[in-house]
Amino acid sequence: METYSVGVGGARFNGEATNFDRLPDRAELALAQGRNDMTEDTDDDVTMRLRFYGAGDYATYWQIQKAADIIQRFNPSAPPDDVNGVLEIHNARLFVEAGFTPPDLSETEQATLTKATRPIRRIVAQWFHALEDEDLDDKLSDVDWQYHEQLLELLAGLGVFGRCSATSMLAALDRARIHLGDLLTSKRLVENYDTPVRDLLLADADRAELVIRHHLEDQVRMETFLPASLTPADQRALIQKYIDSDNPNGNYLRLVANAPIDAKTGVDKRLIVNAKRRYDAQVKEFFATNTGIRTGCSVSVSATQIEPMTVSLDDAVIEYTFSEAWLENTLDYASVLNNFQFLFEFAPEDGLLTMPAVDSERRGLESVLGLDGTHDYLAGHVFTAKDLATLSQTVMYRRFLAARDIDLEEVLRWYFEEHLPSELGITGFAFTPSSCTANYLERCRNLFAEMESIATQYNLFIEDGEIDHDVATAGADLVRYRAIPSALEGKYAYATDHPEILSLLHVLFSDQSHLTYVDENMSGDNAVDLLVRNQVSYEALHAFQQPMIDKLIDIGLVENTGQRIVLTNFPLFSVLRSLSHHEAVAYHHIDQAARAHVDKMIDAGWLVRRSSLLTEAEAAYFNYNLNSVDFSNGPKLRNKYQHGVQPKGEGEAQHEDTYYRALRLMIALTIKINDELVLASAGNGTPTVEETTADRDS
Repeated sequence: METYSVGVGGARFNGEATNFDRLPDRAELALAQGRNDMTEDTDDDVTMRLRFYGAGDYATYWQIQKAADIIQRFNPSAPPDDVNGVLEIHNARLFVEAGFTPPDLSETEQATLTKATRPIRRIVAQWFHALEDEDLDDKLSDVDWQYHEQLLELLAGLGVFGRCSATSMLAALDRARIHLGDLLTSKRLVENYDTPVRDLLLADADRAELVIRHHLEDQVRMETFLPASLTPADQRALIQKYIDSDNPNGNYLRLVANAPIDAKTGVDKRLIVNAKRRYDAQVKEFFATNTGIRTGCSVSVSATQIEPMTVSLDDAVIEYTFSEAWLENTLDYASVLNNFQFLFEFAPEDGLLTMPAVDSERRGLESVLGLDGTHDYLAGHVFTAKDLATLSQTVMYRRFLAARDIDLEEVLRWYFEEHLPSELGITGFAFTPSSCTANYLERCRNLFAEMESIATQYNLFIEDGEIDHDVATAGADLVRYRAIPSALEGKYAYATDHPEILSLLHVLFSDQSHLTYVDENMSGDNAVDLLVRNQVSYEALHAFQQPMIDKLIDIGLVENTGQRIVLTNFPLFSVLRSLSHHEAVAYHHIDQAARAHVDKMIDAGWLVRRSSLLTEAEAAYFNYNLNSVDFSNGPKLRNKYQHGVQPKGEGEAQHEDTYYRALRLMIALTIKINDELVLASAGNGTPTVEETTADRDS
């Protein structure tokens, strides 16, 4: 049995990042466990305080009665004088003004409650207007941790930052245990105390994390602001000091290592290299003292296996076994390409590539652990597993074919120069395989060039109906994979940001859906898994789950038979599944029943149709691997090899790995081209200059 292994190694080196410049304190941990509030006192001395979190937070609804009680006890003639009491009545007023009052109040009681809130705004403002440098420390030092954000908002909104000195205010806020990361969320504080805040940032190397998060982290909880006096040179020096410090957080090192070069942030190529080297050193040191978990992918060819492919799991290693008999019986060039598409599952469904990362694959914890950069390609464990599988299968199959005197690049040449003319009557495509004597470095450079050449030729074919190689040469430029046009009108349907379709996809396919668990005997990875694997009756559902099922019944996806909830509408389900698994629907592949559902959802504003050779997710995948057009954390393979800056010290093995990755991409591009041309030749679409130009410009 021949075996090829890729990616067998240690556990992932990645932990949850520190929140700004601090670890969660005891009160934050208590909040995570469901408590409303804790003071900094002992466990036996707990003060539960009121906090208005807004209409979209369940915690708001739990506190409605408490807000009313506080207002009913409030005496405007003897208002509270401590900071927590003032902020508590401020929060109580917010509840009532937003309409959150006890439902059992009579109209008279409601009017009385509303009237009682009227003096609160004035009393709160008077308390803050009375603050002076001399009493800031006494007045603010005992503020409860959960009021930090609102304290900063009121100090800013009521002009206190503008009239109190930086020395007194920053000292008082520090004594109140409001950390620098929280101070940076106040734009007016940063503007009023510009230079002192800059000095605080530069005083400690660890505070580089605040600068890194401000510039480089994606989806931060709150917007932060940096002082205008903090120059790019300051930021670069601070980040370098952090990289050189005793124990920098690997998450922040990775953000810098994957960051785009930007003069405004101080991130240059040397800083990127320094961060990457320190990160790699940390990983090496970690695995020198930790055995980790064996993970990866193994591919083998069996002389006795009958099934074309089997998959098994050995601990955390996925093992793919292929039948030697099947591979021996499919050595003609067309079957070789079909094996990539269907046997190796590059694009087994509707011509949609399986390799791209999609949001639905990132499970709940993956989206909150670690730090994602603003220009990161967001890839989780599922993407990593797919990447290892398709790469190892490409390695195995090329070696298997080479042992039988078949060159995969020659198969690609055959497809473009012989198969297209003979089968589809399409002439003019040219593909030049690498020389049989070329080393892997030379093969990489040639294959990247040929990939761009094929993309350019296809672009010309769709736009002009023919391939003029002089025009291709004259217009040679970086290929924009998102802009490669399509021969098919409205080729893909995509979900819009309409809340109905986003909610529907979340309910059905997310592991964070409220339809994953009924009781210990009925659960699933998502709602579909729950309903398919279990006999779930409508009555067995919790009250909060039944409206979700009602919605699924309303749109015709499921049916309540009396005994259980069953999926009954496969055409609709296939559309929704494709939107989740591929982030697109291949309109010309689906049947008329499924198209009717797509058309209906387009009319409702749930979906939109657009045309291009690649889906948006597929184009992102190509850009991630090849260049820095969209993402800063990709390998940038094309850029490195075409510009002659490929790795110099890692030897032929590095170039071999790159070659297989390039070969995989070239095969994937060929599959996409073939799928589209076959559909177009069957009458599903014809090249239209107007449509493809409009798509490209958009």
